[in-house]
Amino acid sequence: MARREGGKHYEVFSDLVGVVLEDSWVLDVDVSATAVVFKLEAALAPEHPAYQSAAANETHCYREATLTVRSGSAIHVRRSTAPAATDASGEPDYGHIDTLHLAADHGPDVWEMTGDWGEALVRQPHVDLQLRASTRG
Repeated sequence: MARREGGKHYEVFSDLVGVVLEDSWVLDVDVSATAVVFKLEAALAPEHPAYQSAAANETHCYREATLTVRSGSAIHVRRSTAPAATDASGEPDYGHIDTLHLAADHGPDVWEMTGDWGEALVRQPHVDLQLRASTRG
C-alpha cells in the first residue's frame, strides 16, 4: 500500500526503496483492467536489502523481478506500437520505466508511468515488487 506523503516513487511505495526503475530493464508487460505486471531485470542500489555487489561492467546489482501495479479503478494503458528490442542475450527488451510520478493534471492520487513499453495512468496504485531468488553464491 502506498503512503500518501512524499512525491518520489521510492518515498511513497516502500517496495521501490533502493530500486532504480530508470535503469531496470522491462522484459515483458502484461495488462489487465486493474493491473499492470512488469517482468523486470531490476536494478538495485546499495540501500536495497537484497543488494549484492554489482557484477563486473555493471553499474547496479540486477535481479529478476515482477513489479505489479494494481488499482481498485480501471488502469488506462497505451502500449507502444514499436517492436521490442533484442538484448545481448537474445531476449526481448522494452526499455525502462522512465517515469513513475504523480500526474496531478489527471486528478488526485493518479500516478503516471511511462517508458518505451508505453504509458499508464493509475489511480491510487498498490505496488508490489517480488524478487526472484538470487542465483549468485
